[in-house]
Amino acid sequence: MSIAKDNHSTELRESIQSQETTLEHTHITRFTYILVICVCVGGFLFGYDTGVISGALQPLQDTFQLNTVQKELVVGGTTLGAIFGGFFCGMILVIVSSIIFIAGALLLALARSYPVLLLGRLVVGLGVGMASMIVPVYVSELAPKNIRGRLTTLNTLVITFGQVVAYIMNIAFANVDEGWRYMFGIAAIPALFQFIIMPFLPESPRRLVTNNQLDEAKSVFRKIYGDQVSDAFIDNEIQTMLEETSLSKGSTYGDLLKKNTLRPLLIACLLQAAQQLSGFNAAMYYAATILKMAGFRSRQNSTSVAIIVSVTNMVFTAVAVAVVDRAGRRRMVIVTMLMMVVGLVALGGTFAAQQGFIPRQDSCSGYVTHCSRCVLDDRCGWSISQNTCNSLAVLEADDIYQSPTGCPPRDNDRAITGVLVTSLIVYVASYALGLGYAPWLIQSEMFSNKVRGKANGVSTAVNWICNLIISTTFLSMTDTLTSAGTFWFYAAISFVLWIILYFILPETTGKSLEEVNESFR
Repeated sequence: MSIAKDNHSTELRESIQSQETTLEHTHITRFTYILVICVCVGGFLFGYDTGVISGALQPLQDTFQLNTVQKELVVGGTTLGAIFGGFFCGMILVIVSSIIFIAGALLLALARSYPVLLLGRLVVGLGVGMASMIVPVYVSELAPKNIRGRLTTLNTLVITFGQVVAYIMNIAFANVDEGWRYMFGIAAIPALFQFIIMPFLPESPRRLVTNNQLDEAKSVFRKIYGDQVSDAFIDNEIQTMLEETSLSKGSTYGDLLKKNTLRPLLIACLLQAAQQLSGFNAAMYYAATILKMAGFRSRQNSTSVAIIVSVTNMVFTAVAVAVVDRAGRRRMVIVTMLMMVVGLVALGGTFAAQQGFIPRQDSCSGYVTHCSRCVLDDRCGWSISQNTCNSLAVLEADDIYQSPTGCPPRDNDRAITGVLVTSLIVYVASYALGLGYAPWLIQSEMFSNKVRGKANGVSTAVNWICNLIISTTFLSMTDTLTSAGTFWFYAAISFVLWIILYFILPETTGKSLEEVNESFR
């Protein structure tokens, strides 16, 4: 009797394994295609709403006469909202996030005062935070296991595509009167589409299993896989989820302090901190502003050249996805972080050559004869008759020097601009190849199922908090430390974190969870 039972169990396992292998070669169900669309819309919205502020910031300043702190709050408002939005999860909240995206887009597009504008950014941030947490989890729980990894990767790529589209919209409406309203308002269209399509998708099987709705979970699995798998295969999936759920419920945040968990948690948090403290999101959020600092005075020119940032990020993120398994996670992070530091140092050097080390002055006369720094100050312009910096309030219109840079030409202007743009590309490309993608991948491979959810929550919180710090301090830092000093500061932080990660970051490529955990003992 026992032998017969063992033989039956063996045959069942072999049957399940055979079906898992067969899945690699079977067709994808219509349900899965709808899921892919859902992923694309959720990731696109995340990318669009984080990227659109780059081109919208300058016209917003003209409309609302924003000071430095107000601009930083408008930029950081989305990140602050995202921190709170990240606390929520569940399929129904994907629908809620769509409504929030629509509400935020309308608030921003129709804003007539600074408080409403700030509220709109906070509301959009709430949607971004919810989307950043819900969509990847929902997809990982609902997607067929044979394409789960590809869909998670697709979400990452679509985020960068959303940022590119945001920059294109910035260019399209750069010279339109109050064009920033269209830049923000367009985000409501894909959000409306997601709102319409999401009710046709079911709750995730894992959540149904957690709520002991096993029959409903089986029904969802059948939609996912169609007739390609047996009931035994589905029962095995549900049993696995029950075991993982039971294990997760038995964990506490205190488990993160245990020896074999604390070190990987520290590594995950350091990777997330390095991702943000490198200053990349300052480059993403303030790209047009940075290029205006670099001499692209025209709103159209600075916005157009700024698209280099988002396109470089998208292209090299795709390269990272393609090569990270062959090159190795650790090698990608260590090599590209060093390249990123070189890019930051060079970027700071070109700003130093162009503008010197003059912080924001109390009056325009403080810039004396340094034109490049003079014209960065919105209060100031270059006087043709006096050949010095003066207040725009006292300068006659025909006495203000007019050129693409706002300054008389210098022999090295073209060389400085070329080095600056090249340095920016090296910096962004290095980030996308390493810190932009690898931290999320590495942290998913370091924790057991028991603590993975809590550990990922802690490291993601570190990411958003560091993001908030960078996004709300960049302009103030450039005023105080100068543009060169700010980028060198990011380079110094990145180099310190590179040294730490060089000694503690393990290689997780091709290793099982047990092998990775063994390296932490």
